[in-house]
Amino acid sequence: VMWNRLISIVEEQALALVRTAFSTSVREAGDLSAGIYDTEGRMIAQAVTGTPGHVNTMAAAVVNFIEDIGPHRIYEGDSYITNDPWKGTGHLHDFTVVNPVFRNGNLVAFFACTAHVVDVGGRGYGPDATEV
Repeated sequence: VMWNRLISIVEEQALALVRTAFSTSVREAGDLSAGIYDTEGRMIAQAVTGTPGHVNTMAAAVVNFIEDIGPHRIYEGDSYITNDPWKGTGHLHDFTVVNPVFRNGNLVAFFACTAHVVDVGGRGYGPDATEV
């Protein structure tokens, strides 16, 4: 019973991202992932909607936020976002958002999602690209 509830929660999280995404990669191709993590950064559940390719990078981002910020400096209402490939997104176009979850003032979990964003600026394709 509990497992089905957890999957239902992360599925709702992923589908909300699909419905509201500006990125066609997310809306049309499902290039996203959503999950729940414990306070140590271990995955509890992952959405079926999306791609499993983000699982490891999303988990790395959660762990890196916990280590870099410190559990005692994580507060209710915080949101953390990164597209740093060395901190857990894999490449520049994948953005990971992590939100802490509190109950009665205690940190109990993290929600995270990763989505592919096509237009992040920078050089276009090819060795002679000049656009910014």
